[in-house]
Amino acid sequence: MKVVYGHTDSIYVQIDSVETAEIAIKEIEASVREHFPNVMGLKEHPVQLEFEKYFSALGVGTVRNRNAGLVSWEDGKLLDKPKFTMTGFTAKRVSETKLAKDIQTTALKMWVNQKPLTEINKYLTDCYKTVLNGDVDNSVIIKRSRLRKKRLTVKCPECNRKYHLKELNNIRVCGQEEGRDGIHKCGNSVSNFTTIEGKRPSIGSGIAGVISAWQNTDIVFDDSYLYLKVINHHTYINPLSKEKRRIEYMAGTTYIDFENCVPDYKHYAEQVVKKAEPIYKAMSWDISAIRTGKIQTSLEEWF
Repeated sequence: MKVVYGHTDSIYVQIDSVETAEIAIKEIEASVREHFPNVMGLKEHPVQLEFEKYFSALGVGTVRNRNAGLVSWEDGKLLDKPKFTMTGFTAKRVSETKLAKDIQTTALKMWVNQKPLTEINKYLTDCYKTVLNGDVDNSVIIKRSRLRKKRLTVKCPECNRKYHLKELNNIRVCGQEEGRDGIHKCGNSVSNFTTIEGKRPSIGSGIAGVISAWQNTDIVFDDSYLYLKVINHHTYINPLSKEKRRIEYMAGTTYIDFENCVPDYKHYAEQVVKKAEPIYKAMSWDISAIRTGKIQTSLEEWF
């Protein structure tokens, strides 16, 4: 029996059958209890080992707590059909794009089903080229996120007054035009503002798209928004630094808001590579083969 992976309260071992595993778990539990006796005299020994799952196939990534496999036995029952499961991969995130979820999930399923590198790489190369050529619908590459009030709130470090980022589009200093005869009550530059926690504010990706929409459109955001990385020559003003920035992300509330956008297809094509990277690292495969479609099989092919 060989330990292949362990994390927190779970351990994965290589073993030949469910029956052998059921015997092994009792032997291991007995050994652990012998080395760590119930010195507190509890009704039950504090060490309770459980045999939860049997994987007919398991792929383990190079990053901790990242694996995928086919479960054929679970909680005392033999499954009619092996069940695919994965842990630690971004495909499980609600905020991820449909494109990224589908590609990573499909590649992982091919991996644990022991498909050859040539087949996996062809699938990924085809996806890469399809996205790069722009042959995908915006709906599969648009991300959704929540507009959290805390993320949109900054404060003046001098007087602790709080501002919504949208308010800063029209002011340069704290308390601007609020005093008698237009005299500033504080006067601290908004470029010195911090987050509620006192950290330097960061404006990027989706939030930058929301700010751009506030300045350039009449879109009204509620508690969530959609955003897309685009190729665009228009600009927006950073509400804190007051610097003019090129628009890299567009934000909206419906897919219709993106009908006239030109997505950054190169960026999204690289997401195909990124989602496959955990598999290629675990197998020591050449990740560049996804972009080229060519798999190096001999030393001479490097030259």
